[in-house]
Amino acid sequence: MKYQAGLFSVLIASCALSSVAIQAQPVADFRTAVTQAVMTNPRVNAAWYGFEATREAQRAAEGGFYPSVDVSTEIGREERETPLVNLGSYTRDATRFTITQMLFDGFETREEVRALGFSKLRQYYELRRSSEEIALEATQAYLDTVRFQKLVGFAEDNYVFHREVHDKIVERAGGGVSQGVDLEQSSARLALAESNLLTETTNLHDVQARFQRIVGDLPANDLAMPAIPAGMIPQMRSAALNMAYEKSPEINAAIENLRAAQADANRTNAPFMPTVNFRYRNEVEHDTDGFEGRFDEEAVELVVNYNLFRGGADSARKREFFNRYNVAIEERKEACLNVRQNTIIAFNDIAALEQQVVYLDRNRLSQDKTRRAYQDQFDIGQRTLLDLLDSQNEYFDTQRAYINAEAAMRGAQTRTLANMGLLLAAMDVDGLNQDQVDRLNLELARGDDANARHLCPPEAPRPVTVDKEALLARLADTNSRYRDAGENRVALSLNVQFALNSSIITDDYDAEMANAAQFLIDNPAVVATVEGHTDISGTAAYNQWLSERRANAVRTVMIEKYGVEPSQITAVGYGQARPIASNDTEEGRARNRRVDLVLDSNGV
Repeated sequence: MKYQAGLFSVLIASCALSSVAIQAQPVADFRTAVTQAVMTNPRVNAAWYGFEATREAQRAAEGGFYPSVDVSTEIGREERETPLVNLGSYTRDATRFTITQMLFDGFETREEVRALGFSKLRQYYELRRSSEEIALEATQAYLDTVRFQKLVGFAEDNYVFHREVHDKIVERAGGGVSQGVDLEQSSARLALAESNLLTETTNLHDVQARFQRIVGDLPANDLAMPAIPAGMIPQMRSAALNMAYEKSPEINAAIENLRAAQADANRTNAPFMPTVNFRYRNEVEHDTDGFEGRFDEEAVELVVNYNLFRGGADSARKREFFNRYNVAIEERKEACLNVRQNTIIAFNDIAALEQQVVYLDRNRLSQDKTRRAYQDQFDIGQRTLLDLLDSQNEYFDTQRAYINAEAAMRGAQTRTLANMGLLLAAMDVDGLNQDQVDRLNLELARGDDANARHLCPPEAPRPVTVDKEALLARLADTNSRYRDAGENRVALSLNVQFALNSSIITDDYDAEMANAAQFLIDNPAVVATVEGHTDISGTAAYNQWLSERRANAVRTVMIEKYGVEPSQITAVGYGQARPIASNDTEEGRARNRRVDLVLDSNGV
């Protein structure tokens, strides 16, 4: 029996653990994540209960239109003595039955019901708004999780690459083939790769915690980058803005709040008018005033009450609700301004990021080919260790830039849909208790206040554009150091020169590098290519290698020291093939040991 009981306990525990495991299944699907967040998030549930509360409040106010039926009874010991007779003490009881029907109350009940009806619609739109916001947060959490899962994978591959290279260098150093400086450089780059991996895994942990808070469960591993249903986003900015003005739950909630404030203000007129009630009452008493016996009284009455003075309270209340109405006007205006800003920014981000993703993808593929070529050349001694590690780091940076831009583009699409109030509809996700809401047949016809219809300005902010052709043409016209390179390209001769057989940049050229970098930072729509050149000293193969080193040296300084985006600048070497001065003199050879910065308006 003990064995059977123990086995039974184990089975129960196993079932319980299995149940927990089933409930704790990680979320692996994008739509599932959004749906689960909308259905279970506390903010959405709180908004639902707020909606239900206003429904019941309106129903309570409607009770003022119906009769009030009251029954009261009392019993007590009384003692009465008059100048004529002493009635002594006696027990008296009474029962009263009253029906009161409001006929007129200065329209207070009517306006209260209207105000609460508008408040109910406001809470409905607040429910919609909360649902859209949580759907957006769930989408962003999903995108961030995908992004950091990819970044962790990139960091792992980057670490493995550096580990393999480091092991080869250690092996070569042990055999006396590699120099000690190569080992130091490899160790430093390996430490950086390990630090990057630690950073990305920490970031992934943080976004998974946010995912769990919003969605309710942890995400699965290796999530796929979701396809955002962006078909409902208009092509024109003005169309997107007008749709946001019409559909945004934030604006619609502000409209209903304004209508409720107007109805509340109308209620304050009631105290300045009389109240009229129809009343039927029936009273049965025993031993009233000390006289034994039963006393019956029945009456049908019309009761009129008109307040003449209440200490100025009613006038103060009118002023109070007039100011509350003005508050609602300003909140209505603020909602329009917020929606306009958020919609236009998100809409503009879509176009910019779509272009950026294309260019970053090209850059990523190009860098991948470069690093593979450098790997092969390093293995046969045609590339230095620094060349190899630089090419890997550049590829790692382009991978990160590409996945960040791709996630940002999808985030901009979801932000645009959410600001237009269409994210749930685009994803075919029902809101919380949508079937119950549908059965209510809410009157959602928009009844905007006449004083507020102008508060949503139709014009959108002007888009900021860059005339890249004119920009580069102006550069070429205003400075002799610029020359037309064809196809909307301008070449700038950087005043950076190198010693013989050197790619080291001295501090003398800091100002030159800083100015060039600042131009690129100020004009992110322009991409640049650093072109390295040499004189004819040495072999052509050596000069080709040296020119690439010089170009990469300039690119590295502009990225690491001055903050130029890696995706905005590339490097290439032309060796001795493009001299700008005669190589017969020392002065001419010094001019040929240079770099040019080619600015391309066909870039990002």
